[in-house]
Amino acid sequence: MTLVLDTQVTDFGWAQIVDRISRRQFFGGAAGAAAALALSACGTSDAESEAVGDTVPYTWAEFSGDVPRSPKRVVVLDGRVDLEFAMMMDYPIVGSGNFWFPDESAGFQFPGRAIEDASFVNVAGDFSTNFEAVLGLDPDLIVMTHIGYSSDWYGNERLASIAPLLVVGDDIEPIAGHPVDWRGALLAQARQLDRVAIAEASIAEYERKLAELRPLLQDKLGGKNLVFGVQTPTGFVVHQRNLRISVALDAGLDVLFRDDNNSENSFEVSFEQLDVLAPADVIIAQARNQEALDVIKTQPTWQRLPVVQAGNVITTDARYNQGFALTSAIFLDVLADAAGRF
Repeated sequence: MTLVLDTQVTDFGWAQIVDRISRRQFFGGAAGAAAALALSACGTSDAESEAVGDTVPYTWAEFSGDVPRSPKRVVVLDGRVDLEFAMMMDYPIVGSGNFWFPDESAGFQFPGRAIEDASFVNVAGDFSTNFEAVLGLDPDLIVMTHIGYSSDWYGNERLASIAPLLVVGDDIEPIAGHPVDWRGALLAQARQLDRVAIAEASIAEYERKLAELRPLLQDKLGGKNLVFGVQTPTGFVVHQRNLRISVALDAGLDVLFRDDNNSENSFEVSFEQLDVLAPADVIIAQARNQEALDVIKTQPTWQRLPVVQAGNVITTDARYNQGFALTSAIFLDVLADAAGRF
């Protein structure tokens, strides 16, 4: 039986996991047996010890640590920002979180880049960490998002005893007073990892696509009011500052309700307050779930919005809210879809 434990796993539960992995690898002759056995003795894997001789110092927000310069077996924990960062750093990914897309392969959101053989290390829709799965993959680097680290969603202490951590974010500090700066964040992190050239190439590819689509977007959407948000079972969350808005600004588009100084990055309106969206020419909305999508469509205040009556509401999913160059490039296609409606 696989143990999927929350971040507060007890010492006894942890010892059980290590013992199970040790026995499985010993009797199966797996190459990672020594790593699991070492964990039970001192809380540090062989992979981590071997990396000490070739590491780089790394700091992001409150996180600071040494990470391997050239990791060989990388696990990411969310499956969006951390996965995209690892992919752009050209890391060999053996495991991934799968919180958002339970029926898809890791990386499916990046066309042509799905990692079919990556194992999943959590339960879809749950931030609990499958420590047994992580241990079994014998990683030498674990990548997680800054919010995941600062909130301790996954169990930082336990994970750090398995392999070095790398904490990444898709915006620069302070997180306010400017549009989301994924370029600055990507370059600042890649520079510490001696992988600037890879990051610059990814940014250049996005810039090429932006230059190609910008005339179309300007022609069809220029001067129109775009609204970004999330449809919920009780109303609508209006986004004011995130990656999607930064991409729209790159394209020279107007975003209704944009506010670079709101530290919450959004505000919510109830069904009764949906008239606030009346000035919108296009709404690009993430549906929290099918229930939310079904419920909002029945609301008279939603039905009477001019943008709804004109059929200019585009429903997306969670893949576009956060990320770097790859996500930004894909979201340009969503904007192109919106432009095609005019």
